[in-house]
Amino acid sequence: MRPSHLRRRSAWPALALLVSLTACERRAAPPGGGVAAGAGSQPPPAAPAASATAPAAAVEYIEEITGGADRSEALPIVVAIHGLGDRPESFAGLLSGADFKARLIVPRGLTPYHDGYSWFPLQQALGSDDVGQGILRAAGALAATLERIAAERPTRGKAVVTGFSQGGALSFALALRHPRVVGAAFPVSGWVPAAVLPAGSAVDPATPALVALHGDADRRVPFGPTRDAIATLSGLGVKASLQSYPDVGHTVSAEMRRDLVRLIRGAIDDMR
Repeated sequence: MRPSHLRRRSAWPALALLVSLTACERRAAPPGGGVAAGAGSQPPPAAPAASATAPAAAVEYIEEITGGADRSEALPIVVAIHGLGDRPESFAGLLSGADFKARLIVPRGLTPYHDGYSWFPLQQALGSDDVGQGILRAAGALAATLERIAAERPTRGKAVVTGFSQGGALSFALALRHPRVVGAAFPVSGWVPAAVLPAGSAVDPATPALVALHGDADRRVPFGPTRDAIATLSGLGVKASLQSYPDVGHTVSAEMRRDLVRLIRGAIDDMR
């Protein structure tokens, strides 16, 4: 879903402005080569699932240099992944005014969905195996794209990833399944299907620290299952924690954004 602060101009007016593509680079990389919300959960319809054997789709993205950095500098990569029905040109506003120096990469979902894009189908409950497999496919495509970006740009450290809703689920998956690419992950209002958990309870020692942000009044992606998933991950040895936001629903509140920027800045500082 699209965060409400990016849908309404009255809240966060500076963030609600679409990022002009003339100020960013649109690029396409070549193909890269949990816990259920409950049986009664009825997500909105989405496009049919891709074949599990299909190659990873090419991922388009926009790129912005933040914090007054020079494009030629060796910069950290910060990845912001939008939710269902959103598009990168609007979601970039979440971090485009941040004061940290970074290469901000905002990828576009793999499938058109109404006036935006989707990363994976949501015809089943959030924690279903079908949804989990869709998350893993999309995470694989994103990981391949991030590897290519890091190889083609002057880059410092592994990518710092965040995302909202579907983007939050992908942030979890990238951290848990692609630690060679990701140095820190901050999912917002995301979830972790069982299929995304480390296979056979074996955690890669390179798995990065992970801090999830979630409103405790979220009805679209309930807080409880994400809290339980964090506890499971902690029990497996992952450095995972959860920051809850009282009375916040399925959105990115002003406090959540402030905390997110602080967390990303801290992860970038740790690279020095």
